[in-house]
Amino acid sequence: MSKNWICVNDSQHVFDAQTAASNGYFCPTCAYGEGILVEGGSVTSQATSDLGLCIMVLDCSGSMNDAAFQNSPISKNELVARSVTAGIYSLIGNSSKEFAYMLIIGFDHEIDILLPFTNLETIFRDYPESKVFEQELLSKMKVKGGATDINEALKIAFNFTQQFINSSISSLGNYAPRVQSVMDNNFELHNIPNVRVLLFTDGGQYTTSGERILPSPFKDLSFDGKNFDLLMSAYYGEVGEKGYSQLLSLSSKCPSHFDTDQFFLFDDPKKVANLKGLFRMASGASGFCPKCLEEANTVTTDNRQ
Repeated sequence: MSKNWICVNDSQHVFDAQTAASNGYFCPTCAYGEGILVEGGSVTSQATSDLGLCIMVLDCSGSMNDAAFQNSPISKNELVARSVTAGIYSLIGNSSKEFAYMLIIGFDHEIDILLPFTNLETIFRDYPESKVFEQELLSKMKVKGGATDINEALKIAFNFTQQFINSSISSLGNYAPRVQSVMDNNFELHNIPNVRVLLFTDGGQYTTSGERILPSPFKDLSFDGKNFDLLMSAYYGEVGEKGYSQLLSLSSKCPSHFDTDQFFLFDDPKKVANLKGLFRMASGASGFCPKCLEEANTVTTDNRQ
């Protein structure tokens, strides 16, 4: 039996599966991009305080159809879809799949939901073959191919993140985000929600209305009376490019490594191997910066020995 899809802004805005899909899982009643739809009953009816969330915000502009690197038959879209899939499916043995949620947002000059709010358990059930998931994600990315509106994509991702950590999405029932303790360099513990947002792009802000990047709304993300920036930014390009400078400007310092930006640069084919690790780290909500990734890769390597 098909379930209804409910707006996160107004639980009275309810739609069937066909209407939800045809509107890119955005509420057609609310202003554009202001109401993401989630499936009714997405979260167990029992009260839970153990929900984690990863939001991936993926550039699907025209340049993402270009070759990933010189003389390569693989496009940047293909590389990203493959790396996202590998990162997600590396968690197939996770014992908390029921409580680990994903949301994948794709953007060019317009914003679409590539994967609606879904837990890992459902992803692995509906897509037992990772290749099928990868191909479906890639096909949705390739449909786009326009300009690049990072500002709007971040605004939408921020609004959903703040609603989620506020436990204000009534359609999800009685829930709360999982909380994890992070120790800073002064050995002080901070409680932060187990939520990560990863922005991946190969360029800067570029729309008909301008090329100015706005300050990141995630710097004002509030949880338990404190501000925590849960945004990680990844740039596929070269140091000195406009997009590089814009994305770096969005970054905050890692709460665990206070001298390191929550920013990842992919400017060499040799670094592509880190893409899977980055998407795995984001999917598992387990780190913030390149040093966190290096530590996570070391643990993964040790576990495989």
